Amino acid sequence: MLTRKNYYDEKRAIIKELVNQILIDLIDMKNHYIHYLENPSIENKENIMKMEHCVNKNEKKVEKTIREVISLQSLDKREIKWLFTMNRIIRELERVGDQMTNIIKVSKEADAEDLRPMIHQFFQYENKMIVWLKNGIKNDDSVTLQKVIDNDQYVNQLNKHTYKELVTLINKKKAITESKLKTVIISRFLERVGDHLVNAARIYIQVIDNNI
Repeated sequence: MLTRKNYYDEKRAIIKELVNQILIDLIDMKNHYIHYLENPSIENKENIMKMEHCVNKNEKKVEKTIREVISLQSLDKREIKWLFTMNRIIRELERVGDQMTNIIKVSKEADAEDLRPMIHQFFQYENKMIVWLKNGIKNDDSVTLQKVIDNDQYVNQLNKHTYKELVTLINKKKAITESKLKTVIISRFLERVGDHLVNAARIYIQVIDNNI
């Protein structure tokens, strides 16, 4: 029993570390996108896609580790519940990477000037949310995880503001560029980033509250 417990504890630590690495990858992905907005080159665009590959690679490592642990015959209900919970969290984080990839697929080099102010505003909040999520999971800190949830209101407000800005331009019969139209689409992607981060935070708060 002691050997099995040590094995499980070791794998549990590995899973948490991999989840932590995925969150670091997402921060790097966000930073590469900021570089792309400042210098919209093909190379900087490729760097974003490379980081998305890192997110997917680490997600697969977590899934593989979970499968290895589940293959044990003597796991109790609490251990199984923790493993499935972590699997739900990495699904949410993988979707964060997907949304960031959607942004880069929709935007072009010529759009950078129009998109830059809006995306900087979103990333100002979402960078904090990713860091809080990373620290909250690492330290089993529900107070820090709650900050992720509370901060999402500002992300939602930015999304509504972006939509209202476009409606105002239409009502004033101002010329609407393709880049301006894309701000609404990309704003929605960024709002979903916040949603997935909140989902991950809520899931892990349940882990802490239920002492899983």
